[in-house]
This record gives sequence, structure tokens and C-alpha cells, in this order.
Amino acid sequence: MIEDYLDELSRELGKAGIRGRLRRRVLAESEDHLRSDAEALERFGSPAELANQIAAELGARSSRRAAVSAFAALGAAGVVYGLSVVGAAFAGQPAPDTWPLLAQLMLPVVIVAPQVAFVAGSLGLVRTLRRRERVLPSRELSVINRRTGVALLSGLVTMAALAVLALELRDVSAAWWVAVTLVGASIAAPLLVLAGVPVARASRLRPQVAGAAGDLFDDIGLGRTNPWNFACVIAGGVGLAVFLAAAVQGDPFDGALNGVAEALACLGGFAVLGRYLALRH
Repeated sequence: MIEDYLDELSRELGKAGIRGRLRRRVLAESEDHLRSDAEALERFGSPAELANQIAAELGARSSRRAAVSAFAALGAAGVVYGLSVVGAAFAGQPAPDTWPLLAQLMLPVVIVAPQVAFVAGSLGLVRTLRRRERVLPSRELSVINRRTGVALLSGLVTMAALAVLALELRDVSAAWWVAVTLVGASIAAPLLVLAGVPVARASRLRPQVAGAAGDLFDDIGLGRTNPWNFACVIAGGVGLAVFLAAAVQGDPFDGALNGVAEALACLGGFAVLGRYLALRH
């Protein structure tokens, strides 16, 4: 009887994404309880229910840890990015329109990708901090894992683009800036990769828990409105901030162009990633 139960439990754990050392540990602990307590088999319930309960609790805990570790790694990458961007102003670089073609192609990447990383990582962390329940709906766990994964991938893209940019501009930039950018990217990139391991583990768990995924308005606690109206307000605010920053420096025309481009990029990101990251239903 016990052997049959454990065999079925092993299969159900595999279906729920619990494999390897973790499955062996669960089976060993279950066997110990079953053999030491004659009533344990009745309390455990069906193998499918037990496996789902374990996966649900592990899923919530794993997704939270993954989101926190990813945000920490993104913080390190953000420091590298900030040092590189600020340092570029003192590195004696020529105007971007004189850069090599590959460097020009990397410029929009190092502008857009870190913004995606910051927004996705922040929203993933916010969701984990707002939802402290022991078990979360399966759809909500998927949202957290997606946001964390997109944030880490965007962070890696940013570091790669910075490295390419530094290599392409090494002959026209200060040597210290090239060194700082390359060394920083080579340190931050492995941290982002390591932070992706918990995300992969959390994503393998497949508990079946009913419930909605929620959206951006659940994350920030605002009353519901049309998501596109909300996105337009945010994009307009970002574009206006870019314009005002340039206008203060005496370059309103370029500021207007950059502001419009930034606003369109925000709306484009909302259109492309909005549903995937549960920014909107």
C-alpha cells in the first residue's frame, strides 16, 4: 500500500515540476511519515492533491526569492550602467552621428533595454511584496516569473550592448571609460545569469491553483481605468521630462525629438509586453 502510494506520488510530483533532489527528499520524508504513523496515509490525501499542495507552496516561495535575487543583480547592473553613462560625458566621445555603424545601432539598445529591465524587475518585486500569502494563484506565479525573466534578459542585453559600445568606441574614447564599462559589464553579466537560475527553477513548478493573474492596477493599488489612457499619461509624462531636461540645457529642439521618441518607446513597450507582463488584461 505504502509503496504504491509513493510510486504514484513520485509521478504526480514530476507532473507538478518537482524533480531531482527535491523530489527524492519529499518522497523520503513522506515515506518516513507513512511508516511511522499508521494514520498518515489517510491524512495525506491523494498523491495528486499532496503534490499540488507542495508545488503551490514551493512555487510561491521560489518565485518570491527569484524576484528578490533578480532585483539585487539588476541593482548591480544599474550601478555599472550609471557609471558608464555618467562617465561617457567626460570620456571625450564625438557626436553619435560620427560613431561606427555598430555603435550607432547599440545606442537605442542601451537606452530602451535598461528601462524595460527596471520596469519589469520593479513590478515583479512589487507584486511579491504586496502578495504575502503562503499560496498564490498559478497565473499570478507565471506573471512574477515572466516579469523577473524579462528584467534579467533585458539587463543582460544592456550589459552586452554597453560592452559592444565600449569596444567600438575604444579608439575615440578615454581608456578609463572603456575599461570601466568593460570590467563592469563583465562583472554584472554573470550576476544576472546566476540570478536567472532561481527563476528557471521557479518556472518549472506547475501548481494548479485557481485565481486571476491581476494587472498593473493591482500592483500599484490604483483605481481601475482604461489601461491605454493610463499608458498615454505615463508616456506623456516621460516625454515631457525628457523635453524639459533638454530645454533647461538650451537644446529644446533635440529635447522635443527625444521626448517624442521616448514617449513612443513607452507606448511601444506597453503594446508589445503589456499582456505578457500582465500590465493589462
